[in-house]
Amino acid sequence: MGKLLTPQNLILLMGGVALIGTLLILAVYLLQRSFGRDLKADKPKPQKVRVEDEAAFTLTTIKSVVTQLKTDQQALQEQLIAAERRAQENARKFELVARELEHGLIVFDVAGYVSFSNPLARKMLIVDTWSRRRYTEIFREIPALSDLIGRCFETGTEVRRNPIEFQIPDGSKRRVEASVLPIRDQSGAMESVTCIFRNATASSAQA
Repeated sequence: MGKLLTPQNLILLMGGVALIGTLLILAVYLLQRSFGRDLKADKPKPQKVRVEDEAAFTLTTIKSVVTQLKTDQQALQEQLIAAERRAQENARKFELVARELEHGLIVFDVAGYVSFSNPLARKMLIVDTWSRRRYTEIFREIPALSDLIGRCFETGTEVRRNPIEFQIPDGSKRRVEASVLPIRDQSGAMESVTCIFRNATASSAQA
């Protein structure tokens, strides 16, 4: 019959088993780690984007946008200059024609300020239209005419050859026929009011 294991032998046996288990675990760990390295070495590494390349691309894009904006701005400025020149030329032609009219002509802008008048209107009505004033100030001494212009601005009322009589500085009476016409833009909004005056003093005296 075999000998029984003493406690010392049991301790040595268990220690040997534990040592063998530890060695096996360590061996498996090392094998797994080595295998993992081999797999990682086979995978292609993604190419890193350089910071310098991103900065250069951003700078180039910004320069391109700025250049395009400058080009557009220059084209717009040229268009505005051309439009201003056409407007000035049209205004000059209009003034030349208006000076030759046989009737007085005054144009008020949408705010009611005088924007144009020909010499005959100033002479006929004996008013100062050189300074930038509203129609209510210019025709303070001719309230009937001021009322006609005011109604035109408020309601768009058009009046043609409306007789108006007023007193001039020498005390005599003067009679004019006034046409007050609203001028609208393409959208139908009030743009200005044009007043045309015809001297009717002579015809009134004959009647």
